[in-house]
Amino acid sequence: MFLRRIPTQQPSDEALAASLRAGDRSAAGLLWDRYAHLLFGVAMKYLKNPEQAKDLVMELFADLPALSGRHEVKAFRPWIHTVVRNRCLMVLRKHDPHAVLDPQRIPAELQETDALDEGSLQALEAAIGRLPEAQQQCIRLFHLERQSYRQVAARTGFTGEQVRSHLQNGRRNLRNMLDPHGRNH
Repeated sequence: MFLRRIPTQQPSDEALAASLRAGDRSAAGLLWDRYAHLLFGVAMKYLKNPEQAKDLVMELFADLPALSGRHEVKAFRPWIHTVVRNRCLMVLRKHDPHAVLDPQRIPAELQETDALDEGSLQALEAAIGRLPEAQQQCIRLFHLERQSYRQVAARTGFTGEQVRSHLQNGRRNLRNMLDPHGRNH
């Protein structure tokens, strides 16, 4: 499995991504420590093959300096989760060109897209960042970390009804932000 180092300092993920963007490759090691095991879990959910999942995560971290040079990451966790998910989908599509993303794994506002390109992902990430804090928390936990309503409620302190409401309002607000012309899909 993956070896993890114990961090001595606790810079934020976003600060590490900025350092990596500025050329500090040691930041990749700290990000590895925080995310390799989580990203391996995501890759396993999609690929169902431990060796393929390990290879994909290692390749992602090898590419991370170049990726961070092309993208200014404002919310690292959802961004890296999306990158690994898209890479998994590319692997699956190599074997089955007609493979599609399970609609329950992504927010409704992106379900109609044929492919999630980097621009769409950055737009979604930016839109999530503009949501009220409670909606952001619920959207990130439910859609990006795939937690249940009950788990989201336990982590946030909201009631189940509040979680449902924050998710519903957050998805509506995301749709409005991502489709400013108000077109219904």
